[in-house]
Amino acid sequence: WHGPVFVWSAWESADVRLMLLQQRGRVGDPYAQMVDALAGGHIGAGETAIDGARRELTEEVGLAAEADNFIHRGSSRMERPDGECRRVYQSLLLYPLPLDIGGMQFSDEVDGFVEVDLDGFSDLVHGRCEHLPARARLAHDGGHLRQIDLQRRAVLGYPDEIVDTFRRSLASISSWLRHGAVDSVHFE
Repeated sequence: WHGPVFVWSAWESADVRLMLLQQRGRVGDPYAQMVDALAGGHIGAGETAIDGARRELTEEVGLAAEADNFIHRGSSRMERPDGECRRVYQSLLLYPLPLDIGGMQFSDEVDGFVEVDLDGFSDLVHGRCEHLPARARLAHDGGHLRQIDLQRRAVLGYPDEIVDTFRRSLASISSWLRHGAVDSVHFE
């Protein structure tokens, strides 16, 4: 079993629920140029999910986070018919503190950041809309902040089981932001 950890970033500001996503950029990544959780990767030997989350945030986006800043949203097992990691036990965490898109650092894995409305992104992932307005900083564009129209194709290339994890994560995050409590129903 492989043990990846994914860190979603979402918070409420002035009655708007926002998310900060990464645009994948690693050379050879089959999902390059698609959006994803703010950071993610495999938990190292001897690491907890929180340890792995902290390390991945630092490596991928230059964010130093404290262990108590994370909320465990759920864990799930996934078996895939092909690919490098066929048996996965993933941990999904939320970093609920506001982030400044301008303060994030690009890396060899991340060549962009996209700030979206949580509900709008959920609609995009569920196929209820084909695009939504977003703010973005892209490395190939000099890292300047600009408005973009995030297209559904930014998530369509993922396998169904990953899109399902997105859907579950978004429902769980939305529930936590609304009620301030962890609801395990999204990962049962």
